[in-house]
Amino acid sequence: MKLVDNKNTTWRKISKVILIVNSVEISYRNSFSIDLNCNFENISRGRCNLKISKKLKKEIDSLYVHTDQPLMDVNIFYSSEKIERLINVLGMNKDNKRKIRAVLETSDNLMVNNNGYLYVKDKLELSIKSILWNIPII
Repeated sequence: MKLVDNKNTTWRKISKVILIVNSVEISYRNSFSIDLNCNFENISRGRCNLKISKKLKKEIDSLYVHTDQPLMDVNIFYSSEKIERLINVLGMNKDNKRKIRAVLETSDNLMVNNNGYLYVKDKLELSIKSILWNIPII
């Protein structure tokens, strides 16, 4: 994420990161996983790689913000059944011109300025409390 000068800037807290899905890839080895390439709706610059994998033990859904590049990595862990259901629903959107959105509610607030730039002092990792999928089908 772009480092922003803290002087003369008004910051506001956001507890949700809204992603616009650009592409979806499905992988299969012993179980399905989904890789989504996304842009932000409520943050001005950067991109996000969201990976949905099978939950094996006590993995925690997390969001990682890089400081050396305009990138977030998100890891979500679902049961195999939930991944397969999501794949089926995502498939309903394949010919739709409207984009899929994902709303991530984070465990702590992020700071953005009036231009939507994210404040990043150091690399940051947050847990994700919930994720809401908005998948247009008509």
